[in-house]
Amino acid sequence: MKRVLLFPLITSAIFAGQPSFAQKTSHKASQSAAKAGIAAWSPDVQQYLGVDQASFRLVGLYRLSKVQLDALVNAAKQNITGDPRKYVLTCGPEAPAQTGTTRVLLTVSGDDSSGQRAQEIHQSVAAIPGVQVVDSPSAADHALHVVIQEQTLGKRTIGYTASYLTATPCTDQSRKAPVELKRQLGTYTDPRGSGLADDLARMLKQDIANPEAPPQ
Repeated sequence: MKRVLLFPLITSAIFAGQPSFAQKTSHKASQSAAKAGIAAWSPDVQQYLGVDQASFRLVGLYRLSKVQLDALVNAAKQNITGDPRKYVLTCGPEAPAQTGTTRVLLTVSGDDSSGQRAQEIHQSVAAIPGVQVVDSPSAADHALHVVIQEQTLGKRTIGYTASYLTATPCTDQSRKAPVELKRQLGTYTDPRGSGLADDLARMLKQDIANPEAPPQ
């Protein structure tokens, strides 16, 4: 069901439960890392993911490759930024969902050439009671964007970690353009664990069950 919201400038994403600690980071080191294809902090990371340079390593984003970090930033870029005027946002699909049903747009990218991780995540999300996975922002009440990272020891794969972003899909009525209100940014950091898909589903279930938490 559509909801009309009057929002000021949309700001940074939430990183649940993670404080910010001041630490010195070399700008030259970030530039060198970017050239080497390693994830490095940039102003876009702060603007779209809400992670400042001092907290970049703390939240685990340094573990990504540059391509993976770019994918996560691009997933967050469908937002309203740069203009302090107010916006009228319409959130939610035109057609109401069945009572007790939440429609979720799920995207998975990153180190998943076989598609096995995406399939596992899709199955775990679809198994959440009351959740229906959809393939269009215009049909979704909620969104989950996941970037998978393969973790290796030598040449042996020891498991997978992931960064994720949850959001509320909306439409900016002034521009008639799709936007997303970012809700939660986080990481799953146990490559030896077997519960990546289940943990993401558990997180999403809690995020859906907490509608009072304001999108950012």
